[in-house]
Amino acid sequence: MKISQPVSQMQYGAIVEFVRDNYNRKIVEVGVGQRMNVAEKIKETMPTTEVLVTDTQESVIRSYNGSGVRAIIDDVFSPSLHVYQGASLIYSLNPPIEIVPALEKLAKEIGADLLVKPIADEQDIFYNSSKWKRIIKQGLAVGWLLPNDHRSS
Repeated sequence: MKISQPVSQMQYGAIVEFVRDNYNRKIVEVGVGQRMNVAEKIKETMPTTEVLVTDTQESVIRSYNGSGVRAIIDDVFSPSLHVYQGASLIYSLNPPIEIVPALEKLAKEIGADLLVKPIADEQDIFYNSSKWKRIIKQGLAVGWLLPNDHRSS
C-alpha cells in the first residue's frame, strides 16, 4: 500500500494559480480526504465560482460542514452525475492510480477537463500516454491535464 505524500504549500499554490488562470465555472475535487486546503484556497481566490469536494467517507464530508466549500458524499466508480454537471474542471490530488480511469470516464461524460496530481512514483501511465499534458506552474509540476476537446469556458 502506498502512502500519499501531502501536497506541499508551494505545490498547492501552483495548483490554485493554474485553476484560477484557466477555469471560471464549477470546479470539483474528487477524493478530498483529510485535506481541504486546496479547494478552500480556490474558493477564496475565485469567490463567485462554485467549488465543491467529494469523498466516499461520510465522516470526512461531515467534518467539512460550514467550511464555505460544499462537500458531498459520492463515489467516482458510480457517480451521481448531477453533482458534477456544469463543471469546467474535475481534479484529484494524490488519488489511488486505480481510480484514474473512473475519473477519466466521469470527466468525459460531463464535458470537463481532468487534472490529476499523482503520487510521485505513480506517474508512468501519464508519461506513457499522449492524451495527458504535463502542467508546470511556478517551476513546479502541478499535475497532468486531460483536456476535454469540447469544453466551452
